[in-house]
Amino acid sequence: MIQEAIARVYLHSKDDMDLIVTLPGTKYQLYLEATTPVTPSPQGRLFGIIQCPVYKVDFVSAGGAYIEPVTGRPRRVQGKVIATILDSNSVVLDVCNTPIVGRLPDRWQVSQIEIGTRLALDIPQGASFAPSPVKKVTAV
Repeated sequence: MIQEAIARVYLHSKDDMDLIVTLPGTKYQLYLEATTPVTPSPQGRLFGIIQCPVYKVDFVSAGGAYIEPVTGRPRRVQGKVIATILDSNSVVLDVCNTPIVGRLPDRWQVSQIEIGTRLALDIPQGASFAPSPVKKVTAV
């Protein structure tokens, strides 16, 4: 686990292993599968990794960071690469100040993607949230 991949979200609701989380400062409500049971802080905060399988990668030169749809399971995310994870062939995108990890298909090698590149990722079902005991550290 790398520090750049840890997201801070708020728990909106949960049912067994299905979660609805909100991103701070946005209207986004993401429907995610929990990899293990989650226990939010008294304020509803969760720290962990949002991970998505990717089936299509687009290199983009314009446009902002976003998640489609605003409410529901993520189907497309766009943002700037802030880290790469070689052993899992994954990129960490900054999407609306929240890191999202995309596991790339074999035809794309993360070693060929530079930090700062803007990507749009198409996501099939399977976006998940893995709780982290470590909180995200922010610069002062």
